[in-house]
Amino acid sequence: MIIVVNVINNLDEDVLVNWLRIQMRHNSLQDGVMGTNCPINPNGNFTYQFQVKDQIGSFFYSPSINSPRASSGYGPIIVNTRAMIPLPYAVPYGDIPSMISD
Repeated sequence: MIIVVNVINNLDEDVLVNWLRIQMRHNSLQDGVMGTNCPINPNGNFTYQFQVKDQIGSFFYSPSINSPRASSGYGPIIVNTRAMIPLPYAVPYGDIPSMISD
């Protein structure tokens, strides 16, 4: 599965989005870390594209620079299995993502 996310920066400062714990296979230029990505300038945008093949689990995204890193812009990403890959456990009835911040 390919994830495509277009991030539009409506803030007054640069921003980068990091996809925590998701493996950027053969494409580290999508990881949202300063040094491998340039920040998205105010009123600019960037389209992230990465593969989550065989990466089953709960992940999250968050800004990785400046004040948005500490104050906002994070959320969960849940990657489910493909039909051809059997799970070693029963399929859950449902997911209830929860995140705690201070």
